[in-house]
Amino acid sequence: MYKYFVEGGMMMWLLGALSILGLGTILERTAYFLKNERDLKGEFKDQIITLVREGKEDEAIEFCEKTNNSVSRTVKSILLAYKYENDMYESKEKLMKEKALEQIENLEKRLSILGIVSFISPMAGLLGTVLGMIKSFKAIALEGAGDPNVVANGISEALVTTAAGLLIAIPAIIAYNFFNRKVDKIMMQIEKTSTALINIKKNRDEI
Repeated sequence: MYKYFVEGGMMMWLLGALSILGLGTILERTAYFLKNERDLKGEFKDQIITLVREGKEDEAIEFCEKTNNSVSRTVKSILLAYKYENDMYESKEKLMKEKALEQIENLEKRLSILGIVSFISPMAGLLGTVLGMIKSFKAIALEGAGDPNVVANGISEALVTTAAGLLIAIPAIIAYNFFNRKVDKIMMQIEKTSTALINIKKNRDEI
């Protein structure tokens, strides 16, 4: 590995930094979702709706505290807002949106880093390729093209940086899309559960 790093030239320093940044972000986001987004199943929605429909808001809040994910945290925030801060919101929909936005910030945190790594890495690899080819052509201009060893270093640098850029970008792109799909799924569950909850509360208020 060290041999390839040296052969890749100065662009390998940038690519090395991008690889560390991308890997660190992937590990951090994986740990976050494993710790904070458990029990993402439909049973939670059904249980919450049942409790709220029966007027058992306190039990619903306790149930949310036992379930560790963004959906439960959003529902808990909405129920507490209904209980203590209901007059602060113009409408039930604005209440839901505000509480949902509080969760999406944590869900999307650092995902932009993966987007940057996945975009810059192949560009950095391509730049390394260009620099390597320039090095080869300079060697040809100075010493001629008779000896293949003259251009070998430049071509090696070009190929190594290209490969390194792709090896960094591909996992970053896969992780970025995976986490984004997970965020979309969670936000859909938040919206469905929160909307059902608010509809129950609105219908009850109208009676």
